[in-house]
Amino acid sequence: MGEQAEDIFSSFGLSETEQDVFDIVLKKFNDHFVVKKNTIFERAQFNKRVQLDGESVNMFITALYTLSEHCEYSVLHDELIRDRIVVGIRDKNLSEKLHLDADLTLTKVIEKVRLSEVVKEQQEKLIEKDSASVNAISPNKQAKFLKQKPSSGARKQNVKPDFHRKNNENESRLHGKCKWCGKQRHDKRVCPARNARCRQCLKIGHYAKVCITKSQTGCSEVAYLGVVQLESKNKTNIDWTVTVQVNHKNIKFKIDSGADHTVLPANVFQNVFQNAKLEPPDKILCGPDRNPLKTLGKFKTNIEYKGKNCTEEIYVISNLQMCLLGKPALFSLGLGPNLNSICQISAADPKAKFPELFKGLGVMKGCYSIKLKPGVIPLN
Repeated sequence: MGEQAEDIFSSFGLSETEQDVFDIVLKKFNDHFVVKKNTIFERAQFNKRVQLDGESVNMFITALYTLSEHCEYSVLHDELIRDRIVVGIRDKNLSEKLHLDADLTLTKVIEKVRLSEVVKEQQEKLIEKDSASVNAISPNKQAKFLKQKPSSGARKQNVKPDFHRKNNENESRLHGKCKWCGKQRHDKRVCPARNARCRQCLKIGHYAKVCITKSQTGCSEVAYLGVVQLESKNKTNIDWTVTVQVNHKNIKFKIDSGADHTVLPANVFQNVFQNAKLEPPDKILCGPDRNPLKTLGKFKTNIEYKGKNCTEEIYVISNLQMCLLGKPALFSLGLGPNLNSICQISAADPKAKFPELFKGLGVMKGCYSIKLKPGVIPLN
C-alpha cells in the first residue's frame, strides 16, 4: 500500500487481530471509498417521475427502471413501478381506466400503455390524411347554394351582409390554409409547426411566414445583444466600460462586442435626450437567451471617441440597467479587437518550474506491465 492508503488504514482503529483478517480490512476500505446511496433521495426521485412532454412510453418506463435501481424496493419492486406508470402517464383517461382494473400487473400495464400509444399515432396519421382530402364542398351543398342565389337586383340588395361574411368563413374553413404553418388546412395536433419556434416573434407554435407580428409592429428583422442585464441588485466586479460622447454628451457604455446594435436604458434616454424623438423600431431586439426585449424605439445620433466619430441608430430598451456599445460602433470608433495583430506566447520550462514532479524519472530500466485485478471498483 502507498502512504495515503496506510494513513487511511491506521484511521480504521482495528485491533492487531482484525488487521490480519483480509475480509475485515477489505470491508473497511470499501466502506471508506464506496459512496453509499441515499435511499430516501432515490425513492423521492422515483416517486416524482412523470411522463414528460414528447417522451414516449418506452422511454418513460426505462427511466422508471433506472431510478428504481437504488431504491431497494425488494419484493415490491414490480408493483411500485406498475403504480408509477399508472399515475405518471400523460393520458389521464387511460390512467383512470387502469385504476379500475383490480387484477392489473406490471406486464399488463406496460402492454396496455404501449398499445394505446400506437393506436393514437395511427389515429393522428388518419386524421392528417382525412383533413388533407377535405378540400371541396359536396355537390348537394353546392346545389343548395345555387337555389338560394337571388334572381333579381332587388333581391341582391336585400341580402344581408352577414350572409356573405358567414359564407366566406365557411369557404375559408374548407379551402383555406393552416394559420400555423401556411400549408393545406389540417388538424392542429399534426401540424409540423406545432413545436417550431417562429424566427419573426420567437414564439413557439407557428412559422415566420404566417406570423402576424410583422404586420402589427412593422419589424422585419431580428437582432441580438451579447450581454443583457436587467435591473438587479446583484453586481459583478468585471467592468469593461468606456465613456464616449453621444450628441456631445458624455455617456458611460459597457463594451458588448456580441451586440448587433448600441442600446440605451429608457431612464438614460429620458434624462439626457429629452428633445430627441423616438422612431418605431424596425427590428426585434433579443438577449443572449433569444427572448425578445421591450424595445421602446430608436433614434439616430452622432457618437465620438478620441477624434473618431460615427453616426449610429441607438435603440431604447425598457428596464435595462446599463448602456451597451454595440459591435458596429466599436469598430467605427477603433475600439474593436485588432484581428490582424500577431502575438507570441512564451511558456516557462515545466521542468524548471515544477522540479519536484520530474524527480525519479528514468530510474526504472525497461518497460513494466501493471496488472489490474478484474472487478476492482475505481476510487473517487
